Amino acid sequence: MARPIEKREHIERGVVEVVARKGLRGTTIQDIADEAGVSPGLLYRYWKNRDDLAGEVYHTHYLTLLERLFALAARESDLRGKLSVMIHGFLEFADEQPTVLKFLLLSQHDLHKSVPTEKGIRTFLLGLIQAGVASRHLRPMDPNLATQLLLGIVLQPVVGTLYGHLSPPLVDHHEAIVGALERVFLDGQGDLTPE
Repeated sequence: MARPIEKREHIERGVVEVVARKGLRGTTIQDIADEAGVSPGLLYRYWKNRDDLAGEVYHTHYLTLLERLFALAARESDLRGKLSVMIHGFLEFADEQPTVLKFLLLSQHDLHKSVPTEKGIRTFLLGLIQAGVASRHLRPMDPNLATQLLLGIVLQPVVGTLYGHLSPPLVDHHEAIVGALERVFLDGQGDLTPE
């Protein structure tokens, strides 16, 4: 059955706005309908429940963000370049669309299953780190741990900005974040650029 195209933008915005404000578990179909200016019946006509609707919206926004980051990384040939442009692109996204980012962060634990694992950012970064460790451009360390450290170093300033602990714009912190990654992943010498 075709989705309500003329209302789709309002519905997606309603999902993002309400979940970013209340969290997924605190959001009802009625909340989304009210925010989108549609009836709950219209939503139930096209989606089974709140999670089905929110999962579809999550999937769309998450894959759009990933495509943006992967396209940036594809333009670079070395590890530092790939990570640097991806981080910069993510920080720009966070500055441009803080509500969408908050929606993604607040609903990721419940809705991440709507994105195939092989398409996720963790899988992509794990591959970059494994290649960096194998080529000795990164210090020897468990690639799974390294991936989690990388995600933490990048995400925590973003979360801090959402909570008002760090001043935006986030892109102003780009070089400091890349520098922190270099200090964690290198043996105190050089940068992430291969020789």
